[in-house]
Amino acid sequence: MHEVEVKILDIDRAAVEGRLAALGAELCFDGRLDASFFDFPTGHLGLAGSLLRLRQEGNRAVLTFKRRTEEEGAKVREENEVAVADFDACRKLLEAMGMIETSRVEKHRTSYRLGPATVVIDRYVGELSFIPEFVEVEAESVDAVRFVAAQLGFARTDLQPWGLAQLIEYYRSAAGGLT
Repeated sequence: MHEVEVKILDIDRAAVEGRLAALGAELCFDGRLDASFFDFPTGHLGLAGSLLRLRQEGNRAVLTFKRRTEEEGAKVREENEVAVADFDACRKLLEAMGMIETSRVEKHRTSYRLGPATVVIDRYVGELSFIPEFVEVEAESVDAVRFVAAQLGFARTDLQPWGLAQLIEYYRSAAGGLT
């Protein structure tokens, strides 16, 4: 499966949620999301443009492997994931295989289904709380992502093909490096 996504920054949450309601979007999740990223001590996965993430979203735990691919105007990754029964047991298994946790993020996520896409409103907590709330639109194609973003009232110029590293860099630069 391919994951195609964009981020939309500097949002008005009430306006976005009003538009989602008007379009008949279905609320899928509203709660805490914890994600741990793993790699080998050599950094092999990261150097190859891949990542391994263990995520807890409510009562659901998922192990995901992503490999970077290139696409103009959106972040596109080959994605393989599997539900796991026990987040902590999976963490111990990864560590027993010689992997290390390279980073951990916590956020509050509100997730909606709208036509061919998933629309989420994310707000990092803790160490990354300096990043303001943003929207992420994910679908199976760039055209579907752009279509849903347009339905929400966003122009192509609003769509950022960024991952977390680019968000951190952008907001640290915007704050003059004070965060």
